[in-house]
Amino acid sequence: MKTIDPGDEFLAVVSRIEAERTDARPLIEDLRRSGELLWERELPESWRTAGFAMELLTSASDVLEEDPRKSLVLAQLALTVVTSIPEGTYARPLQAQLAGSAWKEIGTSHRYRSRYDAALRAYDAAQRCFESEASLSHDVAILDLNRAIVLSDWGRNEEAGTLLESAVPILREFDDRRRVVQAQVIAGNIRQRQGRFAEARSIYESALRDLDPDDLHTGAVLHLNLGRAETEIGDFHAAALHLQRARAVFSELSMPAEVARTQWALASALMRAGDFDRAVPILQRTRADFLDRSMPEEAGLAGLDLVETMIATSHPAEARSLTERILEEFRSAELNARAITALAYLRDLLPSARQSGLAVRHVRNYIEQLRHEPSRVFIPLPE
Repeated sequence: MKTIDPGDEFLAVVSRIEAERTDARPLIEDLRRSGELLWERELPESWRTAGFAMELLTSASDVLEEDPRKSLVLAQLALTVVTSIPEGTYARPLQAQLAGSAWKEIGTSHRYRSRYDAALRAYDAAQRCFESEASLSHDVAILDLNRAIVLSDWGRNEEAGTLLESAVPILREFDDRRRVVQAQVIAGNIRQRQGRFAEARSIYESALRDLDPDDLHTGAVLHLNLGRAETEIGDFHAAALHLQRARAVFSELSMPAEVARTQWALASALMRAGDFDRAVPILQRTRADFLDRSMPEEAGLAGLDLVETMIATSHPAEARSLTERILEEFRSAELNARAITALAYLRDLLPSARQSGLAVRHVRNYIEQLRHEPSRVFIPLPE
């Protein structure tokens, strides 16, 4: 009886999946162009392959920056494909990894749309898949990084820090240098949200020294974060240099949502420096970009920056009109009702309040805090 070489068997599986991916690419490209995802009929038999699911997940990741909603739909379809593959078609660890990866992409799509509850539920499902196979510990560590981002965005910094502490040793064990640096980025973000800007800057600078020069994306993120930290510290020249470097790399990587966030940070630095004439057109373009990408929360916060510039440049009626539009956008998107209450307060306050600029900053800061503490009560400024 001939013995099958495990190495030959592995190569055969790799070749099979690569052929499946090759067959899937034109089909998925057609789906992306047409927008038809065939939810209302049974999946074709030819789609029920690991390669088809992998290509869907790659597509979901590719469009995430440009269109988080489309990314979500593609990831959901990938999950449907994975769960339709008969048990035993592939090795159990591969099927568990595919299911977990689909849930992870679903969670990340929700995270990009600030739907943190939904993101964590999807990450929980991904973790159950990954933890079902001992060989997927690296996937669990990567998932912990994603979960730490959500928790830190939500202000649950201690939980985020605990996840990072458990994930980093595993990432080092797998020589995953890029994600070790990403963990440093998250740690710096936590310090920054706590107002510890000098500490955050130090962490980012250390991460830049540890960065693989070929990891352009993480380098751009570090320059973006350094620009924001330098803005808070008051070194606007250094902030502008970091933000311009970040913008150039994000543009090179074709990441338009990150370009928009970097533009927003640059406009904020210009506002802090009192250069409203240069800040306003950047904010207008950035806000329009966020709206086009179905990112109403970011569009609203950028809009409130615009409201502040309108007040600072003596355009109170325009400030009230824009606040009204932002309020309607939040209502349409069914965002946190407490944010809607705060915006309604601001709308009614403008344009007559003596300290209207202070009121704008108060409401803007509150809406940002809601991302970390969604049940936080809104308290108006004392009269």
